[in-house]
Amino acid sequence: MNHVAIDIGASGGTVFLGEVTESSFAVQEVHRFDNRPVERDGRYVWDVDALVAHIGDGIRAADDYADDLDTVGIDTWGLDFGLLADGELLRDPVSYRDPESTATRERVFDAVGKRRLFDATGITNWNTPNTLWQLHTIAEHEPELLERSDGLLMMPQLLSARIGGQPAGEVTIASTTQMVDPERRTWATDLLDELSVPTGLLPDLSEPGQALGAVDDAIVSGLTSTPEIVTPASHDTAAAVAGLPMVEDAAFLNTGSWFILGIERDEPVRTDAAFEHAVSNELGVDGTVRLLKNINGFFLLEQCREAWREAGKPVDYEELLAAAEEAPPRTALVDTDADTFGIDEPMPDQIRSYCRQTDQPVPTGQGGIVRCLLDSLAAKTALELDALAAIAEDPPSRIVLGGGGVRNELFCQLLADATDRPVSTGPVEATAVGNVLTQAVATGTVPDIETGRQLVESAFETTTYEPRAAGEWVETKDRLAALTDDPSSEA
Repeated sequence: MNHVAIDIGASGGTVFLGEVTESSFAVQEVHRFDNRPVERDGRYVWDVDALVAHIGDGIRAADDYADDLDTVGIDTWGLDFGLLADGELLRDPVSYRDPESTATRERVFDAVGKRRLFDATGITNWNTPNTLWQLHTIAEHEPELLERSDGLLMMPQLLSARIGGQPAGEVTIASTTQMVDPERRTWATDLLDELSVPTGLLPDLSEPGQALGAVDDAIVSGLTSTPEIVTPASHDTAAAVAGLPMVEDAAFLNTGSWFILGIERDEPVRTDAAFEHAVSNELGVDGTVRLLKNINGFFLLEQCREAWREAGKPVDYEELLAAAEEAPPRTALVDTDADTFGIDEPMPDQIRSYCRQTDQPVPTGQGGIVRCLLDSLAAKTALELDALAAIAEDPPSRIVLGGGGVRNELFCQLLADATDRPVSTGPVEATAVGNVLTQAVATGTVPDIETGRQLVESAFETTTYEPRAAGEWVETKDRLAALTDDPSSEA
């Protein structure tokens, strides 16, 4: 069967055609487009009309490669949503990176406390403006907007509805909101009532695989067939983990704008240790829970490339990585999750400013900045893996890597060294693979995720990086840990 996987991240989107049989699995990229927040009326928002146009172009491109298309599934980043009335958007969905999204964060903490949030939702997100904070801010600052709304859709379901699907909710994307009970896999209505966040807007939640209706040919015209819209694992991380050839003793690391590091479990973990180490429980396929840590990943590097592009400097990855390999290792470090890093100033300037404020050598040239970021991300991931291992019953002995980092050989080796664990690469496009796989399970081509993962493992080449300089990273990890705890690093 032919499945179209539409994978949209916070910096771009890609459309893939997946061809799956009982014994084979293949995906190919057919369309790619940019996606970044745009500034409108003083807010950073998502251009939904542009995204729908890109989705249509992508489905038509897939149609050119196949005799017919059976299903279409959309996955996106988490957190963001649209408010609707009578099926129409009331305003452009606001990006979680918009500065106003955190306006009432402290009032949420004061109202119910961080431990109550964790016990109710399994999420320890204290820094990234998730759906709960955004809705709470709207409830306090723009209550008339919620009064006018009769529905809320997370971004994948919003886009699915715009191309013909029925409005719906899906558990993997909903679990990023900090509004879902991870054990019951439904909305944490008691918590939301305490915070005066309206629950009548929220859609019923289903597991991946729900049929939503056919693609509307008035919106996506020119197709030779009419594919069905289904919900894949619609959170990009859930899709990525579904598409990785996981083994029992492995942690996963999906690399993109965000790094998502974690372990698959059958039940949520809401122990004192989990709370103290600030791990989160997000929902995955087949009733699984992903015990994980979110790390601000290649976002800073992409922001640097954007600034260099505007300045007319080289931005080719091979050139940048070659320069980084020649730069002095482990000299300057940044906490990539520091609040000081935003989207309103050129990122290279922000990195240099951070290093000056934290009394570190200031990286010079593009190679120095890229090496600073790669060293920092490897060390940060190692620290977070230590935190996960401290609360896991069976600490992971290896890492399975997916996403764009698979192509970055320098980063893969730095990661193996910093974590002192073998790093095995999965598919570069793990998210698209998982998206296609969950569609194939929904249609019955593949009986279950485990069988699908076996197909994936046989279909893609893998590389394993063994640690070879772990001892050199002990002091580096200590330095980064000190920076993470240093108030000046949040200046």
